[in-house]
Amino acid sequence: MIRQIYYRGSLDFCNYSCTYCPFAKKKGSERRISRDRQEWFRFVEYIAASSFDGAVQVVPYGEALIHEYYWQGLAQLSRCGRIRAVGAQSNFSFSAQRMTALYKKYGGDGDKLRLWGTFHPGMVSVEAFLDVCTQLRESGIRFCAGGVGVPENMDILGELRRRLDDGIYMWINKMDGLGRRYREDEIRAFCSLDPHFPLELHYFRPDARACSASVMIRGDGTILPCGICHQKMGNLYADGLEGTAGKVCTRRACDCFLAYGGRRDIPELTDFRPFPAFRIPFS
Repeated sequence: MIRQIYYRGSLDFCNYSCTYCPFAKKKGSERRISRDRQEWFRFVEYIAASSFDGAVQVVPYGEALIHEYYWQGLAQLSRCGRIRAVGAQSNFSFSAQRMTALYKKYGGDGDKLRLWGTFHPGMVSVEAFLDVCTQLRESGIRFCAGGVGVPENMDILGELRRRLDDGIYMWINKMDGLGRRYREDEIRAFCSLDPHFPLELHYFRPDARACSASVMIRGDGTILPCGICHQKMGNLYADGLEGTAGKVCTRRACDCFLAYGGRRDIPELTDFRPFPAFRIPFS
């Protein structure tokens, strides 16, 4: 039975301009935003009317939470009794006061909202990022925060950890394209920030049976095993979630949290259950 859905629409442009990110080079337009909005509300209305019992996490290629319609859709989903939690990955560049007010205006259940914030040292100061975190905390919104484990950013990531509330989990993702292995001192330093960092360095052999409770759904309804496996399993609007039986993985490894985070055979992920998609320890 599917318990957590990752959703990714056609939104593939961002308000940040990180040099390493291909989506920073794409520009938005009214036509593209309109298409993404239509896809999102089609998905929201379908899931809201279905018998799905679980959680929905938005994992866009671009930045979703600067757009009001995502907050409206999350609020709509949160009003469904069977939906246990809703949320999105974000760079936290939105106005926390304005957007949380919009979420409440649309009837959103604050107890169900879960946000995943990614700190981008080259685009925002620690102070500005922490300001959003503080406003979310004061609004009672649960969230995690973190960044990519770039060795050169060790000091600023350490500052973020020191200044974050102790109750906020801070994650560190491994850096792709480092061109070398992390040194032992770097691993120790990142583990001091994120005790689960070793999971980022572990080789997880794919096992579709271990992650059968989660799927990725694209804006057109295509159902995939996860965010990095492109083996099509069916279409939400033609087959429903019931059409996802026989999950097959064609990846060589589960090498990011969006892949291994959905597995039930990793003891360390017990901290994040029942819905690891949000990367927020359960309490």
